[in-house]
Amino acid sequence: MKKLVSFFLWFCAATFLAQICIIGLAAFKGNVDRNTISQVIGLLNGIDIQGERLKKALISSRAVPTPTYQDVLEQKTDALLQLDSRSLSLENYKRQLDDRQRELQKQIKDFDQRRTDYLAANDKSQKNAKAELLREVQIIVESLAPEEAKAQLSLKLEKGEKGDVVAIIRGMAADKKKKILGEFTSKEDQEKLSEILSEIQRIDEKAPDIAGATPGKP
Repeated sequence: MKKLVSFFLWFCAATFLAQICIIGLAAFKGNVDRNTISQVIGLLNGIDIQGERLKKALISSRAVPTPTYQDVLEQKTDALLQLDSRSLSLENYKRQLDDRQRELQKQIKDFDQRRTDYLAANDKSQKNAKAELLREVQIIVESLAPEEAKAQLSLKLEKGEKGDVVAIIRGMAADKKKKILGEFTSKEDQEKLSEILSEIQRIDEKAPDIAGATPGKP
């Protein structure tokens, strides 16, 4: 701490002595006046008494050219061109988004159509497969004796396969159908037969025979 105080005191003394020496030298040359003393004190304390820094700043500002009307007009024109360019870019981007959206909508529509076609084709295929299977069962039932055929049809009715029984009977030849249905003699059988015939009549009024043959009358 003592060293710091000593250094500060030494610096102050040196500054004071420098001022005394410079003022003495100026007095020896006959240049001592109020302005000279002020300049010496200001320079020793880092103050630009003559305003050299201010002068340099003014000269530097004068060196920068003042923009003309044409320069300002060109700057505004460039700014407008840049704005127009950004606007065109945004419009182009929006147009691309709209095109992409339409393309996606078309793809979705095409997919939905393919899905609908597939489901329809699959449903048709399943119906055809079932019709073919029933046709085979029909041929087997027709090959049986009337009482055996009636027994097989009764078993299907007990299983709740009334629709299959109706389809099988509808596809039979008239003579086979008459013989098999003639086996339904009991009261319970007659009730079942009545339901079957009513169903056959209802279907015949709406659609052709699944086997392509005209059903015979029992």
